Amino acid sequence: MTPRSMEAFSADTVDRDGLRDWPLRRREVGWLVAMYAVITGVGTAVGFFLTEVLVPATFVGDVDLSLARWLEAHRTLTFDVLTNFGSGFADTISVVLASFVLVALLLGSWRRWGEVLLLVTALGLEVTTFVSMTHIVGRDRPPIEKLDPAPPTSSFPSGHTAAAVALWFGLALILAYHYRHVLARAIFYGLAISMVVAVAASRMYRGMHHLSDVVAGAILGAVCLAVAVWIVGEGVVRARPPAEDAAAPGERAPATVAA
Repeated sequence: MTPRSMEAFSADTVDRDGLRDWPLRRREVGWLVAMYAVITGVGTAVGFFLTEVLVPATFVGDVDLSLARWLEAHRTLTFDVLTNFGSGFADTISVVLASFVLVALLLGSWRRWGEVLLLVTALGLEVTTFVSMTHIVGRDRPPIEKLDPAPPTSSFPSGHTAAAVALWFGLALILAYHYRHVLARAIFYGLAISMVVAVAASRMYRGMHHLSDVVAGAILGAVCLAVAVWIVGEGVVRARPPAEDAAAPGERAPATVAA
């Protein structure tokens, strides 16, 4: 049983009169539940291996601790302010607000559910797997002064970094699907990379995560986005409607519309 592509969703859910029903069906929900279990299980195992084996017995623990202390020793008022903004790019309130705004913009721009479903699925899968993993693993945060109130979650993995990858790279994928110009795509992905780096660096600087936590968070966000693309939106990055192939370079490709 193969998950449906974005183009299949477009044909099922959009006609010339506009949007129809929400396209997520029982089959896709089943795949998502299964992938939640797999990602959570593998991620939890990696977390325990990191905290119980790699950190105490290898250079990983030394690098995590040394970098955390180096960042603490080089704090300045300017960086304190900048990292407060950087961390805010992927905090819970920012992600929720950005999601509502993006959903409205995506529906208004292309009048179909595929793009929205891709973004919502990636973020939903990231949040559920992150919450499960962080409570099970329960890694302590770096032993330095914290510049933010400690949330109820633990240090592994970095939920801010995972959310940044799922949100900003998900948006970059959607925009790159609709705009074929090389420069435009480079800007989309460049902005996404900048957002993720800013969030990850800010979380480490502010004493909330180790380096290994933000690396794990970035991987988690990428995996959740890849699963969302595979299950409900592979057409966003691969399959293209014939009308798009005929578009001139740099033109905005028309959205797929069922006849």
